[in-house]
Amino acid sequence: MGCFRQISWAPVYKLIDGKFREKVRIYRDCHAGKTIADASRDYLFEGFEEFYTPEAYTEAAKRIKSMGFTILKFDLHPHYAGKDALIGGIPTNKAIKYEKSVVEALREALGDEFPLALDAYQGGTIEGAIRFGKAVEPYGLLWIEDIIDWRNLEGLKIISRTLKTPILTGEDIYTVAGFKPLIEERAIDITAPDMLTCGGIMETKKVGWLSDLYGLSIAPHNAASPIATIANVHVAASMAENLIAVEFHAVAVPWWEDLVDGISKPIIKDGYIDVPEGPGLGIELNEKVARKNLMEGEKFFEE
Repeated sequence: MGCFRQISWAPVYKLIDGKFREKVRIYRDCHAGKTIADASRDYLFEGFEEFYTPEAYTEAAKRIKSMGFTILKFDLHPHYAGKDALIGGIPTNKAIKYEKSVVEALREALGDEFPLALDAYQGGTIEGAIRFGKAVEPYGLLWIEDIIDWRNLEGLKIISRTLKTPILTGEDIYTVAGFKPLIEERAIDITAPDMLTCGGIMETKKVGWLSDLYGLSIAPHNAASPIATIANVHVAASMAENLIAVEFHAVAVPWWEDLVDGISKPIIKDGYIDVPEGPGLGIELNEKVARKNLMEGEKFFEE
């Protein structure tokens, strides 16, 4: 009974093989020239075109880099180029020229050695994805995410073998069984399981194991509260050297870290989160903050 009590009060990372690192690198999803919280979620929604210019991307990159993040990722889709950016699902010259101008501006703003990634769905065709990938290859991207739909296994294999830039996907894939074909066929270079979609702590851990076994890197997708983020930190701490970083979306949500107590603030320091040593996740929900920021129409747990 005493042994059970001791285990039940351990940090999560101790229950899943221990930790390989004291802190976990966090990469920042920047969206475009404005964060998702500030801008429209619709591509080129009327009145928001200014958020998708090279100048807007540059301003955002400099501002967010100054916060201490050491990896940045931006959304860059051909839709942002405007009308006739895609014809038959293939990015046109207009789209490629625009996208290349944004990547060039970002690289100039961040410097040649700064890790820069793109979330860049290219309309669904293999030809379009390769055309875009080759256009931005000179800029040394850390990865291109969701360049085509993840269910197109054969297409991803062709793209991954053609491009030098690593290919990443995984935020919509459920369980390690969903990742298995992509990993075993080496259709991608980096897996990105989302803990809340993939199946939880152990399922995400399994994706990390399998990725490492086949020589792939892992960068967990995470667009969530500090509770899920800290859960990701525990899992990431227990992963092998193939871990790149865990994603973070909420830089524009001022009350994000106020949702939890029991952990030192700021939670993210110089682009890293320290692995908590308290029991379980090592944090507690601040109910007062949670209640205050409920979405319209939502109720708290007991209501």
